[in-house]
Amino acid sequence: MAVDLKSLIPKQAKTLYELKIDEEIVTNLIVKELYVHGKEIPRRLGKTLRIDTEIIQQVIADLKKGEIVGMVGGSGMGSDYQYGLYPKGTERAKNILDRDQYIGPAPVSFDEYLRVTRAVLDENKKNFAINQRLMAEKFTHHLGYKDVLFQIGQAICARKPAFVYGFPGNGKTFLCSSVVKLLPPMVVPYAVEVSNQLVRIYDPSCHHPIEDFDMEGLDERWIPIYPPLITAGGELTLEDLEVKFNKKFGCFDAPPQVKATGGVLLIDDLGRQRCEVEEIFNRFIIPLENKVDYLVLGGQRMEVPTDEIVLFSTNLDPMKIVDDAFLRRLPYKINVRNPNVDEYTEIWASTCKKLGLTFDKANIDQILELYKRDKRGLRAVHPRDVLTIIKDRKRYLENEKVDISIDEVKEAYGIYFVSNLTLVETIE
Repeated sequence: MAVDLKSLIPKQAKTLYELKIDEEIVTNLIVKELYVHGKEIPRRLGKTLRIDTEIIQQVIADLKKGEIVGMVGGSGMGSDYQYGLYPKGTERAKNILDRDQYIGPAPVSFDEYLRVTRAVLDENKKNFAINQRLMAEKFTHHLGYKDVLFQIGQAICARKPAFVYGFPGNGKTFLCSSVVKLLPPMVVPYAVEVSNQLVRIYDPSCHHPIEDFDMEGLDERWIPIYPPLITAGGELTLEDLEVKFNKKFGCFDAPPQVKATGGVLLIDDLGRQRCEVEEIFNRFIIPLENKVDYLVLGGQRMEVPTDEIVLFSTNLDPMKIVDDAFLRRLPYKINVRNPNVDEYTEIWASTCKKLGLTFDKANIDQILELYKRDKRGLRAVHPRDVLTIIKDRKRYLENEKVDISIDEVKEAYGIYFVSNLTLVETIE
C-alpha cells in the first residue's frame, strides 16, 4: 500500500507566525537575495525561499519602513514591483554575509522537522510492506544469487543492519545500492533551523526529487524524494559523522546518517578507512540500536532520527577486521559469494546479448579451462570485462563477426588476468 505523502507534508504557511521560525531568518534571506541578485520581485523571492508571496511582501513592507529596501522598477501591482537594497540595506547585507552566507529555501523549525520526519517514518513502516513478492518484482532482471537476494530481502524486511562481505568483483556495492528499490519514498526539508543556525538536510547529490509531485497548497520548504542512498567509503572519518560547516553553501551540513534517514546508509570498503573499524562501529552503536543519533551544534545537544538501513560492506577477511562483539550486533551476515558455473554462464549469455555478440556454450568451456589451469576463482564481474575486451578488439580490427573464437577468448583472458604485472628490461 502506497503512503499518502501529501497528508503528511504541512500546509503552506500564510503568515510569518505559521512558518514557525524567527522572522529575522526570513528577513536576512531576503536581504541576502537582493544583495546577490541586485533586484527582485516578491513572487520570485517567494519561489526561491519556498514561502508564500504574501509573507515576502509583509517582510518587505517592514524593510521599507527601515529604509533597507526600496522600489526600483517593475509594473503592475504588489508582487510585480521590483525591489532593491538602499545603501543602508547593502551595509546590512554585508554584515549578515560575514557570518551567514546561506542563500536558498527558508528552513523549517527543528521541532517541525522531528514531527514530520517521524510521522513519515511511522506511516512508511505501517503501510508499506517489504516482502518476497516485492523483492522478486524489483530484482526481476538480477541474474543468479537467489540465496543472497533472499537473505538481503529478509534483513530489509526486518529493517535491520547487515554485514555484507565477499571477494571483490561479485557485486556487493551494486547489491547494497539496489536495496533502496525496496523502500518507500521520503520527505526531507531543504534546511533546518537550530538555535538560529541553519543545517542543510536536502543534498541534490544523493536526494532525488519525485518528479511531477503536486505541492499545490503544501509547504514547499519540504521536498518529496525517492528513498535516499548515502554511500561512505574509504574516505570516511569520524569527523564526517558530525555536523560540519559547508563553506560552499555557507551553512552547516547534516552528516550522512541523518541524510540517509528513510533510506540506506552504505559504509563501503569497511576496513580501508583512516580510522579503526572498532571506532566506526562504536560511533554507530546508538544509531543502530535506537534509530536516533545525538549531535552537537553551537553547544546544543540534539536528538535526531537516523532510521535507515545500515549496511557494512567489505572485501577483506571479516575475521581480520572485526571481532565477535561487532558481529553480534549485526544479526545478518551476508556472504556475496563467487558465482557458480551456471550463474557465470547466465551472466556471460546476458552480457553477450547486450554487446551484440553470439553466445556459444563452447566459449564457456574454453574460458573455464583457463580458470582451472590458473586455479582462479570465478567472479560475477569477469564476463562483462572479458567480453568487453573482445568487443573492443573486434571494433579495432573492424571485424563485424559476432561469434567469438577461442583465440579471442584466450587473448582477452590474458589481457585481463595479467600473470606477472611488472616492468621488464631487455637488452638488444
